[in-house]
Amino acid sequence: MNKRLVIFQLLATVVMVVVLTSCKKDFLSKSDKNALFAEPTTTELNNIFSDWQSRNLTPTDYTIIQQEDILSGKFKLKIVSFKVNNIKEYGALVVPSTISKVPVQVFVGGFGLNLTTNSVNIALDNANTADAHLLAIPALRGQSLEITINGTVYKSPLSEGNQCDAFDGATDDVLAFLNLIQQTEAFADVNRTGVRGGSRGGTVALLAGIRDARVKRVIGVACPTNLFELTSQSENDATYQCQFLSGFKNGQATLAETRNKMLASSPIYFAKHLPLGQLHLGLQDRIVPVKQGYDLEKEIEKQGNAATFQLFTYDKTHNDIATNNTELAERTKAFFSQL
Repeated sequence: MNKRLVIFQLLATVVMVVVLTSCKKDFLSKSDKNALFAEPTTTELNNIFSDWQSRNLTPTDYTIIQQEDILSGKFKLKIVSFKVNNIKEYGALVVPSTISKVPVQVFVGGFGLNLTTNSVNIALDNANTADAHLLAIPALRGQSLEITINGTVYKSPLSEGNQCDAFDGATDDVLAFLNLIQQTEAFADVNRTGVRGGSRGGTVALLAGIRDARVKRVIGVACPTNLFELTSQSENDATYQCQFLSGFKNGQATLAETRNKMLASSPIYFAKHLPLGQLHLGLQDRIVPVKQGYDLEKEIEKQGNAATFQLFTYDKTHNDIATNNTELAERTKAFFSQL
């Protein structure tokens, strides 16, 4: 089973759950919690979806900052920069040598509060062109890339922007990068795009599929599906505070803005718009409880779209779900081979 491109490193930690002692004061007051985490309204959700459709994600100032031939020109690596909404960002493209249109696979990295580098390991070989695709790896706002291809390391500078805008904002980054690919890569068939990610990246993959019809398949591994719920349960965790709550606490974000950000980061509330998807979760995962997957599955079934979604569980934790997991590797490979 030859494949031209294999991604070995999948996950980066998205959240760290803090065990609280009974004497520690909660980050939010009871009244703030009641207001922030009240049941979402249909109007709120409709407004979020409308806002998504109105955003201008047209990339500008495109520059190739590094270009390398791989395997005697069978692939080309491009480290590129661009701007979206005046934020300068970076990404990597691994482009096969081809004269035919090929699908696009986007890989989205995870999140760590003190981790600003997304590291990815890639192995390329000389397999036939039947499996050819363009691989796109966005650095995302506030982060850089460190890509190892066949043992050689390539790095990008640090993207501008707020790293903690890690879901809704990061989805903007992914879709802007897809727009850039459509503008600049003649042999990329962006209407056959698959997005895959682990942890935070998996959530962004689901959100990208919800927001953009060019994304036909999505894969999430060990990823949250309802950050509105998880944030309500983890207000004292520094990661959730950075991503959602600190702006409200210090007066820089309103109640409505904070609710919208949490809801816009939660694919479960927009499940009817999901394309074909797979979700892979660990039964021993204490960071992303498997309930997050069961709840999404139930919502998709309620929408009458059960045939479009597959949920797989493994006796694994958040950090080892992809380690020595041939079932996961084979399932994801087969799923994206149909793009």
